Amino acid sequence: MQQRDRDRRIRKTKQLLRRSFAVLLAEKPLEDITVKELTERADINRGTFYCHYRDIYDLKDQIERELYEEFVAVIDSYGVDNLRQELRSVMAAVFSFLQRNKEFAVIISNYKADSLFFSWVRSEIFRRGLSEWQRIYGFRDSLQWEYYLDFVVAGCVSMLQSWIKKGMRDDPEEMGALAERFILYGPGEVLG
Repeated sequence: MQQRDRDRRIRKTKQLLRRSFAVLLAEKPLEDITVKELTERADINRGTFYCHYRDIYDLKDQIERELYEEFVAVIDSYGVDNLRQELRSVMAAVFSFLQRNKEFAVIISNYKADSLFFSWVRSEIFRRGLSEWQRIYGFRDSLQWEYYLDFVVAGCVSMLQSWIKKGMRDDPEEMGALAERFILYGPGEVLG
């Protein structure tokens, strides 16, 4: 079998497992899902599952890791000028990314504890904020800057999670514009 065909088969198998996993997570908590019922739902051999994942938790972690890598690619497609002039397009792209990955965004936002994905997102936004926003705005007091950045990052991630929990009903473009106004002007311009 050629490598390309093998890679395609692996992708299809993983997609089947992930879709079945998403369906099961909509029905019951993660800790109640077994490899046996997941593989039966996906109509895949248990041995095939173990070729790719150690257990259900490894599957969840890999899904989050891959989503995070895609998230970083979305953010990387925007430069510092976008942050300065059109923060809304960057934020709209993040909301759109989550909407495109809705079934998994819903899953990771439903964990009792914070998911790895949102923890990584917080760290990534904070890291970028320290380097890129510092250059844009030139804050002199690093302690105040870090407090501001903590505030903005927590607010952005909470806004993303809230939007997901509300069914992603609002348009990503509108959410990006709202996030931009909150970040740049606070609630006065939005609510006033």
